[in-house]
Amino acid sequence: MSLFSTDSARPLGKGKQSPAGSLLDTELAAMFRNYKRAVAGSYRALPFEDLQRGAVPSGALQVSPKIDGELWFLVLDEQQAILCSPTGRVVSGDVPVLLEAKAALGRKQGRTVLAGELFAAKAPGQGRPRVGDLGSAMGGEAQAQVERMAYFAFDVLHGGDAEAPQRPPLYVDRLALCQRLLAGGKRLQAIKTEQATSADQVMQRWNEWVEGGKGEGLVVRTADNLVFKLKPTIDIDAAIIGYTDSSDEPEAVGSLLLAMMRDDGQFQVIGACGNMPTEQRKEFYRQLSGKSIASNYRYANSKGALYRFVPPETVIEVKVTDIQGEDSSGDPILRMVLEHSQPGWRTIREMPGVSILHPVFSRVRSDKTVNPVDIRVAQVLERVQIDSLNKKAERLVLPASEVIRREVYAKSAKGQQAVRKLVIWRTNKEKADPNYPAFVVHWTDFSAGRKTPLEREVRLAPTLGEALKIGDDMVAENIKKGWDKVG
Repeated sequence: MSLFSTDSARPLGKGKQSPAGSLLDTELAAMFRNYKRAVAGSYRALPFEDLQRGAVPSGALQVSPKIDGELWFLVLDEQQAILCSPTGRVVSGDVPVLLEAKAALGRKQGRTVLAGELFAAKAPGQGRPRVGDLGSAMGGEAQAQVERMAYFAFDVLHGGDAEAPQRPPLYVDRLALCQRLLAGGKRLQAIKTEQATSADQVMQRWNEWVEGGKGEGLVVRTADNLVFKLKPTIDIDAAIIGYTDSSDEPEAVGSLLLAMMRDDGQFQVIGACGNMPTEQRKEFYRQLSGKSIASNYRYANSKGALYRFVPPETVIEVKVTDIQGEDSSGDPILRMVLEHSQPGWRTIREMPGVSILHPVFSRVRSDKTVNPVDIRVAQVLERVQIDSLNKKAERLVLPASEVIRREVYAKSAKGQQAVRKLVIWRTNKEKADPNYPAFVVHWTDFSAGRKTPLEREVRLAPTLGEALKIGDDMVAENIKKGWDKVG
């Protein structure tokens, strides 16, 4: 059985690029998802300001440049080499970076899988690689700039070579394995890594690699497997569209809900910021309280408090440690797109967006106004690649649901009426919006003499057969002697 499908593949120079979901090997797919989740969960942000203050982890450190590309996996299997993304995209065939992998095929032991950064190299003097360059280089099908595609491996997921046939438990040994497998490569290399034991040594690497234009930041690994991402803080301008009350300070905001503007004037939520001085919280409360407007969108903070929506009148600058366009599973982060008018806010639909990490309030941008230039959503494109970020969001019209089964039962006891009802419906929405299940099973239990007269149970099902079985089980469990079917 083939590892992947090329049924929907497009040309990539003389090679092929298969879309998401093309990886057929379930073992590899699970390996990629689990690694992506584990890596995303283990990374810790280390702001550059902390490095300037000398705050770095203690002990022996492995320091590498952070390449601005995408996480892909190099699979060396039998006599072929392919590149796979966490979402199951596959690059195969006569692509220069894969042709270099032929040397690694002769060095590996069994199937071997590496993790690394796929990026588009730039000519000297053109600046460092950026994530958006990769999409441009891989576009154009047969005319794609495949010669620019490069891959720097930084870890081993599976397999090895004659010296280490199994994945070594220590990172330093896995890095050495990457170096042996990819020795002599030009486009295909192990990530450059140097040891450090002090903040001064890490700063030297920063000056050489980051200030020298070779990377967007540093990756610092400790001996106990902690991984730190060291990047410059990012300044972004966004509009305040909502606030919560502080639970600690009277007449102060708890956090601010922020949005940026798309080219067509629509707003897209990017997250919230609650890190600001107390006096600023009070100032925002004086400014925003009493300005609440209607909204058919609900958004809660981490404590469950709902934001009060306000007109988009104030632009603020926040500092963030990172901007992400994917979650830990490699799926796009979806953010609501909103429309503002005189009555208030209306939802359009969720679209691929971003999540901002560790936002800190910097200042009010009184020199900027709420317009598609000053708070443009494209501010994030230097950090992440979001293909549809500037695509107009069309309001999603969902199909009507369809009732499949409805049964009502009644029972009289001691002069009081009890009613139990089963309803099963097909949503017809699961293909249009993945937030909807295919089928819903709803059980209602009403008894006037009970302490809690009305009780409900809701179950979801992916197929009609499973939904009907859930309904049969509910009826068998709850409808006994004395109940009459009345509807």
